[in-house]
Amino acid sequence: MDIDQVVLLGRTMLQEVVILAGPILAVAIVVSLVVNVAQVLTSLQDTTVSTVARLVATGGALFVSMPWMWRHLANFTLSTFSDFHEYLK
Repeated sequence: MDIDQVVLLGRTMLQEVVILAGPILAVAIVVSLVVNVAQVLTSLQDTTVSTVARLVATGGALFVSMPWMWRHLANFTLSTFSDFHEYLK
């Protein structure tokens, strides 16, 4: 296996990680911003409020997007293993 093939395989894996984790991280960021603005406006400085809101939103986003994530990961795995003979040269 060449260096180029290793770099290509690593790059495609990192792209898949970004595609799969991106929506969940985006939900966590948006919820954090909304909760922080609400905390500033109400002068409520309790860390539990932001933590629980982030956990609930992230869990909900995972629950909703899990079927898509599984399909996407399965397609990536099948495409990688179907073309694996190129990496064994």
